[in-house]
Amino acid sequence: MARWPLWFLELLLVPAAHVLVAPYTKVEESFTLHAAYDVLRYGLSPANWEHWDHRTFPGAVPRSFLPPIVLGLLSYPSAALASATGLVATSIGIQVIVRLTLVACFAAAFTHLARTLQRRYSTSTADWFVALTLAQFHIPFYAGRTLPNFTALPLVVLAFSYLLDEKLWAGIALLTATATVIRLEVALLAVPTALALVVQRRLSLPAALGAGIAGGFGALALSAPLDYALWAPTLPHPSLPDFTALHTLWPELSAAHWNIAHGHAAEWGTMPAHLYVSALLKMLAGAAPLLLLGVVWALLLGLSAKSGHVLDNTTLRRTVASAARTLGPGVVCLVAVLSTVGHKEWRFIVYAIPPLNIVAAACAAALAALPRRALRALSRLALTGLLGITAAFALFSTYVSTHNYPGGCVWRALEAARLPHKSTIHFHSYPLQTGASLFTFVRGKHASPAFPAPVDVQWVYSKSEEPSLQTPQGAWLADLDAVVTERWREFAGAEIDGHKMWALIGACDGFDGVHFGKEGVQVRTSPKIGLLRRL
Repeated sequence: MARWPLWFLELLLVPAAHVLVAPYTKVEESFTLHAAYDVLRYGLSPANWEHWDHRTFPGAVPRSFLPPIVLGLLSYPSAALASATGLVATSIGIQVIVRLTLVACFAAAFTHLARTLQRRYSTSTADWFVALTLAQFHIPFYAGRTLPNFTALPLVVLAFSYLLDEKLWAGIALLTATATVIRLEVALLAVPTALALVVQRRLSLPAALGAGIAGGFGALALSAPLDYALWAPTLPHPSLPDFTALHTLWPELSAAHWNIAHGHAAEWGTMPAHLYVSALLKMLAGAAPLLLLGVVWALLLGLSAKSGHVLDNTTLRRTVASAARTLGPGVVCLVAVLSTVGHKEWRFIVYAIPPLNIVAAACAAALAALPRRALRALSRLALTGLLGITAAFALFSTYVSTHNYPGGCVWRALEAARLPHKSTIHFHSYPLQTGASLFTFVRGKHASPAFPAPVDVQWVYSKSEEPSLQTPQGAWLADLDAVVTERWREFAGAEIDGHKMWALIGACDGFDGVHFGKEGVQVRTSPKIGLLRRL
């Protein structure tokens, strides 16, 4: 019986569960999420582009619209069907569908890689690769998040699968296309991988150059006209004064130049050079000791002239050697080069995790197949414990993370408040950064087959960054009916002519830290966002 349907189901259900328990998003996900929203609500007609969210709120730096448009189009049939059948009652359900669509792309790509591992190495290696990937926290939790890194990850993993399956031209072309349009750091995988293949005489220099040109310029030929047409009416914008429409012909290059060459990345903080080492260990969790053991084991087998002994394992040696020479140069270059950049985030190097998991999986498969019964039983017990500890850490991390989106629950507080029809509700930046998205504006005008039918009581949602609306008096004088803000104490205590302007009618809690005490481990929360009504 084929194993891949089971792998696909596992790779679909575990990340999908993470989406369901943590359905809200953060500001880093908003560009892709809101562009997908615009596709679902307004379609692709240029006549409706003036209504797209980026016209008013373009984000920190321009990004390509090609990935979110593809995601929106892939989500449309499911969203329309769910809305027509009543399977979803609010636009929150449509946000979940968009994220689950991304999860399906993740599952398909990782299943493709698992099938390649089975075909090239062993079924056990593929089984352990899937198990280790799903037991970890970071990739399953973020697989359904519309961060650019995780819209790129399925394509990077598919490229890895092509490369390991000796479809070298396709692998390099796909990596280059992904780097060009979605995340430029993927070039740190593509270039050294292509050079290594040329040095190893597995790919000719003209073929490698052809793959890079086809992937890069081919992707740019699709994205550049689209991005220019969508961005041109917006730029320059007060929040993006350094960008013009010409910069959006290649958004990733412009963003990298702005962040790195101009030093703007440092505005988000600088970290020590060794940070990515600890980040990799944290992401790998229980796979880390297997990775180290697998590398040492394979090296010792390669150096040993003896064969047939108890620790001899041809599959392990071949798997580690193949992964190292094909994917190793790219992984090493990615981590090494990004370590020299001051601003670091673990998601920038997330592409290194699948190759490292392959080596860890090969080691686990070798341990589970030791020829002596006692050693085999002991190693399998240890592997089960390691996997269990990794999964337990992931479950705890997921539970903690569910408390980290206070802006996402605002819609529930608003529903409980029962504001009248056509009330104007203004959102300050913090709720929008921590979970409130266009999809959470459930009483807006979502007139589209991809959304449930509009409700009778509708509200007007405001995200304006007008400075006067940030103050209690300015918001009151602007005739706003409600304000959602992290500064709710200030608003609740403000007065005008001896009378209070705002009354607190709801609040949303958020993460405050993990406490280790006599009562065990406690996840602490406190009110982070207040909902205030005009008096």
